[in-house]
Amino acid sequence: MIRSLSTAVALASLCVLVICLFTAFAISQQTEHVYFDPVFHRMDRMELEDARSAFEGRGLPALRAYLQRLDRQFGGKHFLLDGSGRSMDGGEDHSSSLPPIPETNSRGWHNGHFTLTQQSEDRRYWFFVTEENESPGVSFGRFYFLIAGVVFALGAFSTAYIVLPLRRMAAVVESFGMGNMSARIGTKRHDEIGALAKSYDDMADRLEVAFRRERQLLQDVSHELRAPLTRLSFSTELARTAPNQSVAMDEVKRDVDRLSFLVSELTALSLGPPGGANYGLGSSPVDLEGIVLEAVRDCELEAAAKGCPVSCTGSAREMISGEAEHLRRAIGNVLRNAVRHSPEKATVEVTLNQSHAWSSITVRDYGPGVPEELLERIFDPFFQVDPARSASQGGLGLGLCIAMRSVELHRGTIRAENAMPGLRVSINLPTGSPASDNDKWAESRTNEAM
Repeated sequence: MIRSLSTAVALASLCVLVICLFTAFAISQQTEHVYFDPVFHRMDRMELEDARSAFEGRGLPALRAYLQRLDRQFGGKHFLLDGSGRSMDGGEDHSSSLPPIPETNSRGWHNGHFTLTQQSEDRRYWFFVTEENESPGVSFGRFYFLIAGVVFALGAFSTAYIVLPLRRMAAVVESFGMGNMSARIGTKRHDEIGALAKSYDDMADRLEVAFRRERQLLQDVSHELRAPLTRLSFSTELARTAPNQSVAMDEVKRDVDRLSFLVSELTALSLGPPGGANYGLGSSPVDLEGIVLEAVRDCELEAAAKGCPVSCTGSAREMISGEAEHLRRAIGNVLRNAVRHSPEKATVEVTLNQSHAWSSITVRDYGPGVPEELLERIFDPFFQVDPARSASQGGLGLGLCIAMRSVELHRGTIRAENAMPGLRVSINLPTGSPASDNDKWAESRTNEAM
C-alpha cells in the first residue's frame, strides 16, 4: 500500500511517461508505414525510371548530370546499379547494401549509413542512395526526452501544488494537536485545498476561544470555591471552641448553602455545549406564556422584598418546541437579575410577543444599566459589573451565562442593551416545529451580524 502522496505522484508520472512514450512510438511507426513509406517508394521508383531513361537515352554523361542534381537537391550519394549491384558509373560494388532476394526495395540503416534501394521491374537496375546522417533513434530520442521532461515537470508541479501544501497542513494540524493553539494554515488559495485550510482555521479559532473560555471558567470556579471553603474550614474550627454553638453552626450552614448554590449553578451551566448545539435536548410542545407567568410568580417574593412590582404584558399563545425546565431557568435568571439591579419601587417590565416565526420575551429594569464596553461580557461566566454589590446580594455572575446556554440550546438568541435608564434583555426563540428551527436560527445569526 502506498503511504506517501509523493510516491503516488512519482508512480503516476512514471506510468504516464511510459504510456506517452509507447503511444508516441506507435504513432510514429504507424504514420511512417501507412503514410510516408508508400510516398517514398513511389518517389524512389520515379527517380529510378528517370535515371534509367537518362542512361539509356542519352548515355553516361546524362546519367551523371541527373545523379549529381539529385545529390545537390536531397543530399547523400545517388547511384544507378546494374542487376548485380555494381555502379553504372565507375563499377563500384554495392551488392552488400542490397536487400536479400526476393525483396525489391529497402530503407534503413546499414553499416552506420542511411541507405535506400529500389529495383526496377525487369530486375536489370537498382537505384541506390547512401547518406551519412544521425540515427533516427537519436533524432526521436530528443523527442522522447522532451516528453519525459514535460511529464516530470507536471509531476513536480503536482508535488509542489498539492503534496507540499498538504504536508504543511498536516504539520500545522499536528502542532495544534500538541497544544499550539495559535497554529494556523493561513493560505490564500481559493481552490479545494484553500477551502479545506480555511475550514480548519475557522475550526481552530473556535476551539481556541472555547479552550480559553473553559480554562478561564476553571480558574473562576477555583477562585469562587476557595473563599467559601476557607470560610467553611474556619467556621468549623470556630464551632468547636465557640461558646455559642448555634451562631457558629449558622455560619457553617451559610457556607454550605453557598457551596450548594454554586454547585447547582455550575451544573446548570454544563447542561450543553455553547454555540446552539442541541445534543440531548428534549423536544416537546412548551407553553411559553405559561412558563413566563410561572417565572414571574417565582420572583414575586424577591421583588416584593425590594418593593419592585413585576408587570407582564403581551401574549404567546402558540406552543413552541423545546424543553420546559431549561426555558424556565433561563427566563427566571434574567428576571431575577433585573429584580436584583432594579431600584426600590421601580417596576420590572416583562413583555411577550409572538409571530409565526419567532417568540420574544423582553425583560427591562430601571436600574443603572451596564457600561457599553461591558455589554458583550455580561453573558460570560462569573462576570460581574460590580463584584462587591453582586456578592452582597448573593450573586455569582452565572445567571445570564446559564440563560444564554439554555436559549442557545433552543436555537434562540439573547442580547442585552441599555434602555436609558435601565437594561433591556431580549430573548428570541423559534416558533413552530423543530424542523424549521435551524433555518430560523441561521437567519437570526445573520441579522445579528448585520
